[in-house]
Amino acid sequence: MREQFLRDGYIVVRSLFSPEQIAFYKQELDQLSVGRSQKWTLPDGVCQNRPFWDVIFNEKILDAVRALLGEEVKFLQHNDLHVGFSSFHWHRDSVCRTFGKGPDWDESVEPYQLVRVGIYLQEKTGGFRLGLVKGTHRPDRLPENERHFIESKTGSLTKALTLLGGRDPLDDRADWVATEPGDCVIFDPRTIHTGSDFQGTKYSFFVAYGVENSHFRNHYNYYRHLREDLNYKQLHPELVERLKAANLYADESPDEENIEGAWLPSKAFSMVAKQFK
Repeated sequence: MREQFLRDGYIVVRSLFSPEQIAFYKQELDQLSVGRSQKWTLPDGVCQNRPFWDVIFNEKILDAVRALLGEEVKFLQHNDLHVGFSSFHWHRDSVCRTFGKGPDWDESVEPYQLVRVGIYLQEKTGGFRLGLVKGTHRPDRLPENERHFIESKTGSLTKALTLLGGRDPLDDRADWVATEPGDCVIFDPRTIHTGSDFQGTKYSFFVAYGVENSHFRNHYNYYRHLREDLNYKQLHPELVERLKAANLYADESPDEENIEGAWLPSKAFSMVAKQFK
């Protein structure tokens, strides 16, 4: 499992949740949907909604993450709730999303040891698949011409054109993972990915973990402070106590005014993104 993760940038863990857990979380997401649009996403939603706190401490998730990163993993405040929502373009979830620009791509001093965990609750019959482009967490290992091609196709314009009827240039290069209720995908945030079209209602949520070092602190500061548009909040004191008791709490880093190479959404990107929600 670790070898696959290091090589490809992700692994798939099947049947993570029981049918009872799946029903519970779908009900909670349906309750949160009242008064919202049919498609919505809530950044920091796991931390801001107490019923989802147990996900952070799920032993199956922690066992898998520790198998990939080691025993000293901590919870990383990068989390979301999704109903009927899927990303509209190929992208990374890391701080620095252009290969070679910024500290995410410099592992000369400390290794990049962060993961995102995406848990999916909808039936496979709805057709949703998560597309991941293998090896894009370490593009330096890809052939140069392949790397340049892939990196050039991650913009929102490319995806917008495919949604208007054009052929997706990365479709054949991606591994399309079809998920059953309770399955999860654990991936390096630098891995290029996107979601497919689907029928019915899609339910998913995401949490993150990592080994506490400079990459961890940059990632925390990016989502907690630099991405003001996402409206992340300070952790609830009760959640902090639970994290400390489970040895998952990382001290909150000071606010960083800037992180070199950090991706920030432009006004044009935000306008395009709204069209696909």
